[in-house]
Amino acid sequence: MSVIDICKKPISILKNSTISDILKKLLENNLSRLIVVENGKPIGIITEKDVGLFLFSETTKQGLDDIMINKIMRPILFIQDNSTPEKSAEIMLEKGVSSLAIGTKDEIDGIFTKTDLVKYYFENYSSNNKVVDFMTHEYVFTHTAAPLFKVVRKMIENKISRIIVKDQNEKPVGIISFRDLFRISIELGSEEDDSGFTISEQIRKGFLSEEGFGGISLARDVMSKGIISIKFDKDLKNACKLILENNISGLAVLDGNNSIVGIISKTDILKAIKI
Repeated sequence: MSVIDICKKPISILKNSTISDILKKLLENNLSRLIVVENGKPIGIITEKDVGLFLFSETTKQGLDDIMINKIMRPILFIQDNSTPEKSAEIMLEKGVSSLAIGTKDEIDGIFTKTDLVKYYFENYSSNNKVVDFMTHEYVFTHTAAPLFKVVRKMIENKISRIIVKDQNEKPVGIISFRDLFRISIELGSEEDDSGFTISEQIRKGFLSEEGFGGISLARDVMSKGIISIKFDKDLKNACKLILENNISGLAVLDGNNSIVGIISKTDILKAIKI
């Protein structure tokens, strides 16, 4: 089996679009990435994580409907259509990317992602690997009472697109993702502008401000409640199934006392494929 057999058709966006256009397309289509095209040819890629890290930084005073996407798009990494999933997993881990394009600089035939590799593992690998053997023991978290500005700063500092939220008893009770923050930004922006997708500099900086809503809003106010978990001694294929069924990037890993001891992510599963 080669990557061309299990890849998906990419969804694209024009180079002359703005970051507001990207947000709209990502959210409306429940996407994690878009291929940037110019004159019908692919010239770059932009991910949900790229947008989040840029959106909540303080590097620009422009509104997002004024910023062109070439400010944050990245080069496309290509792989040959006869490459194996194992080879693609190796490349993703080496390059630190979540997807590879299949095709040429003139035309992309498909996009191959970490999700495709998780599905590949679930459907083709035997049940002989345990979650505990591939999980990540160290992970970034916050607490329900943490001010939102501290949560966002922690996400930016650690360059992560989602963070686990614990209660006062250290029990995982929710998660905050860039997508949650995107929706809040758009809701706030729609109060200022009838377009519904105008996000001003003031709104973006408000997430990082102790004086603004970033200071008065707490993690528990914006988190998605509930967190999907798996026991440390379960088979890795069980983790793949949960990730695929719930369309998420990872799971909390629990020990015998139901305390969180780490996470198992799509990246961790790639390491099992590479072996």
